Amino acid sequence: MYKILEKYREEFYRCMKCGSCQAVCPTYIETRDESLVARGRLVLSEALLDGKIGLTDGLQERVSKCLSCMACSENCPSGVDVVNLLAAVRSQIIEDKGLDIISSFLLKGVFKNRLFLSLSSKCMELSVKLYNLMPSHGLLGKFAPYSIHGVKRIMPPFGGRNLRRGLPEVIGVDNPVARVAFYTGCMTDLAYQDVGRAVISILKKGNVEIIVPKEQVCCGAPAYFIGDRKRAIDLTKRNIEVFKSFNVDAIITCCATCGSMLKEVYPLLVDSRESRAISDKTVDIQKFIADRLENFIPHFYSGRGDTLKVTYHDPCHLRRGQKIISHPRDILKSIPGVEYIEMEDADRCCGGGGTFNMKYYDLSMSIGKYKTDKIKKTGADIVATACPSCQMQLTDILNRSGVKPKVVHTVQILERVFNDENKK
Repeated sequence: MYKILEKYREEFYRCMKCGSCQAVCPTYIETRDESLVARGRLVLSEALLDGKIGLTDGLQERVSKCLSCMACSENCPSGVDVVNLLAAVRSQIIEDKGLDIISSFLLKGVFKNRLFLSLSSKCMELSVKLYNLMPSHGLLGKFAPYSIHGVKRIMPPFGGRNLRRGLPEVIGVDNPVARVAFYTGCMTDLAYQDVGRAVISILKKGNVEIIVPKEQVCCGAPAYFIGDRKRAIDLTKRNIEVFKSFNVDAIITCCATCGSMLKEVYPLLVDSRESRAISDKTVDIQKFIADRLENFIPHFYSGRGDTLKVTYHDPCHLRRGQKIISHPRDILKSIPGVEYIEMEDADRCCGGGGTFNMKYYDLSMSIGKYKTDKIKKTGADIVATACPSCQMQLTDILNRSGVKPKVVHTVQILERVFNDENKK
């Protein structure tokens, strides 16, 4: 009956219903709703397969309220890949019921078209400016979306020139020690251009030649996690076609989710030699640097008089997806003038989850409060991370709680050290 789900029938029934997922599921911890934990969601999915329930709105809401943080899979004694299974359920829902109007417009029109995506970012820039002008209190303040107790959301910094538009496709260096391609991802290209420029600056310092393919498109994560498998496969194929033509040592990413898509999901969506080659070459910028620290340490300037207290938040798709744990910490601990402070539960999901904090903002903020408390406890000046979604979420929850630390990508701290060296 359900062709997409039938392929995963045996995997669904591997869940032993032991409840190990309860202790680590962010949505369950906040709601105590059994239907919002992996075990409950998989029970509902099995009932769907067995014809006991249909593709109801209630089922759709429960599977869409998953953050895809992979904490359940990491703690599952049976090793069930819950994220992939729930993605299949969402795909089945879309196969049978279709996309809602907004998702259809975004996935079919915006994300697959670089021009439309660029125009949309300009519209977002205007929308953010208008939103920031809205009062947070009084009668008009009641109409401000994402406003809780008179505090509005900190919006992503859309604006400025798109990163890739201002760069040559090949950024050469003398006597390169390596040649890489840089997959920027949408948010780095359209909102967090400073992160992208920091990546390029650091790689150049390490004498690495960089290719920034102009034809790269969205990694497909929005489509994949919403359940639009067709669109996700289309974007996957387009990126494979772009990157397979470059003879490089690595494909560098600076977004945890983009990296997870290229490295883990692409071979699942497109079973080919080319997709596996893309997967094998994809590496997060932090791992790339940490594995070659001897190339970068000579550029660290140790003449700073101040000391930065820095803590680190593990993006779910980086730690659990790509198994990158020690690398960012090794980098931060090696930087002169940085006092690294390990955060308690650094790997606990912040509640961002891509579109999750747009659809379920109040729940997202409740989940994020736990992270705020742990950050505050460190006494850090800066929170380093490696995911635009986490950066947005952490900035917002810290502002809402009146906590001081600034949120940046690890590479931005490194770039600051390199810039100081240039001032000597």
